[in-house]
Amino acid sequence: MADDNETKQKYRNIADLRISMMDKDYKEVRRLCGEVPEGPLQRLSVYEDTVLHMAAHSKQEDLVLDLLKMIPADHNHELSNIKNTDGNTILREVATSSTMTDAAKELFLKDRNLTIVANDLGEKPIFCAVRYGQFQMFQILAEEMKLDKLSPEESKAHLQRNDGTILHISIAAESFDEIVWLCSLSRSTHI
Repeated sequence: MADDNETKQKYRNIADLRISMMDKDYKEVRRLCGEVPEGPLQRLSVYEDTVLHMAAHSKQEDLVLDLLKMIPADHNHELSNIKNTDGNTILREVATSSTMTDAAKELFLKDRNLTIVANDLGEKPIFCAVRYGQFQMFQILAEEMKLDKLSPEESKAHLQRNDGTILHISIAAESFDEIVWLCSLSRSTHI
């Protein structure tokens, strides 16, 4: 009977967490994350989004930073393995907005592999930053990856997805700052 009550309480907390997230009651989100076993890595949607995914998607950088502090150090290396049903990591969600640069930097500290993980479309976070026209985020990701120091073949792996290159998406998104930056690299084979 005790196990049954614990299970009910767990699901009640998860439901309350989802409602608090949707209601933008971030103080309650922080509190409830302390009560569910997975904390900010708790899955909340049918798309397997975690609390962190949803906070990043909502562009709530302060909440993302607070939630990242709640993750035990022994879980940091696992962040690159935590994906939603589209294969998106938390960094990929963060990369959609240049207002999330501090969150991106904190994620780098927690798991360096996040910059190299592609989603189901083959997009890595740097590609996503360009897709959404986020030049500042693009620059931070490029710097973190040391993109200008990579060989043409190594950089190519980061600058394309299954159906095109970063240059194609830059033109489609009218992200001309990224195009200028890419063209300024000494090796034109980056694009």
